Amino acid sequence: MRAARTFLDSLEHFRGRHRLLNDSRKQAFITIIAQLAVTSIIFILMVFVEWVAAYSALAGGLIATLTTAWFALKVFGANKRNEPVVVLRTLYWAEINKILLTGALFVAAFVLIKPVNGAALLAVYFLVYMTPLVVDYFIQPKRRREN
Repeated sequence: MRAARTFLDSLEHFRGRHRLLNDSRKQAFITIIAQLAVTSIIFILMVFVEWVAAYSALAGGLIATLTTAWFALKVFGANKRNEPVVVLRTLYWAEINKILLTGALFVAAFVLIKPVNGAALLAVYFLVYMTPLVVDYFIQPKRRREN
């Protein structure tokens, strides 16, 4: 009887961890969609102001969105092991990759896009980069109600 109870407890623990992982994946997906939406809205609004600023803003927003998507893919990808060392190593490598990818995309944007509006590119990058904070703010109350 004790062995069955231990098995059921471990099964419930696994389900809780699995639910947490699915919630995190869902939040990452919502964040990426929100970043794409913010980028698209700013691009559409900037088209009416100035074309160079519009495509520079689009580039900045896409840099932020692509690096977030890359991070989410690395963290929530095919790795199903839940060992703390593996999870921590994955997080570190994903963050290092995100930083390197961000730098490479900024270099590519400033070298390949001519002319480029640097202020629009950087401003929209930072705005879109902060989008996960807003998404998390709206998702947190829902999590508190469920718990």
